[in-house]
Amino acid sequence: MATQRKDIARDENNDIKIENGDFVIEASDQQHVQDIFRAHKGEYKQWPLVGFGASRYLKKTTLSKAEFLRDLKVQLKYDGYDNPNINGTIEQLTIEI
Repeated sequence: MATQRKDIARDENNDIKIENGDFVIEASDQQHVQDIFRAHKGEYKQWPLVGFGASRYLKKTTLSKAEFLRDLKVQLKYDGYDNPNINGTIEQLTIEI
């Protein structure tokens, strides 16, 4: 992705960061990836197809890594992340955009 997106920043507890009585604006690409990873399809009413739903994959008894990675890449592509670098196992995942 050529330009980094900016948005209202959140801290490690997912609370909005506030400094000097105002919202903090920071680069937000990684935050967007986390949101897509956690959200289930239909949670974003304007974009009902967006949402990977990580908890849904944790509940599956049979899951192939190829299916997991394909589905994740499709969801990230919906938000414009065309070539994410996804490494690790399903349990220990790193996603670089």
